[in-house]
Amino acid sequence: MLNNLKLLRESKGYTQQQLAEMIGVSQQAIAKYETQKHEPDINSLKRLADIFEVSVDYLVGHQALGEDPNYAISESEYLLIENYRKLDSTTRSGVERIISQLAQKKNHL
Repeated sequence: MLNNLKLLRESKGYTQQQLAEMIGVSQQAIAKYETQKHEPDINSLKRLADIFEVSVDYLVGHQALGEDPNYAISESEYLLIENYRKLDSTTRSGVERIISQLAQKKNHL
C-alpha cells in the first residue's frame, strides 16, 4: 500500500525510529508499513502526508507525485528537487550553471 514510504523517509534522512516517534507508532510498525505487511490507520496516513508534504493519495499509490493534468514530475525528479533544496546557495548556482550548459548543448545537437 505505501510503496513510496521508504523512499520518502530516506529522502528526508529520517530513521524508522525517528519517523515512528513523529507519528506516534513503533519502529516495527514503520518497518511493516514499508514492507507492506501492515497498513497504517487514517490518522497515521494523515500525519505521514503532512510530514512529507504529499497527499494521502500519493502515499497509497493513487496519485503520482506532482500529478496535475497539465504537469507532472517523476519520483526521480522529485528527489532531485529535494536534494537541490538541501544545497547551499553557492552549490545551487553551480548546479544551475551545469544544467543550463547541458540544456544548451542538447539544443545544439
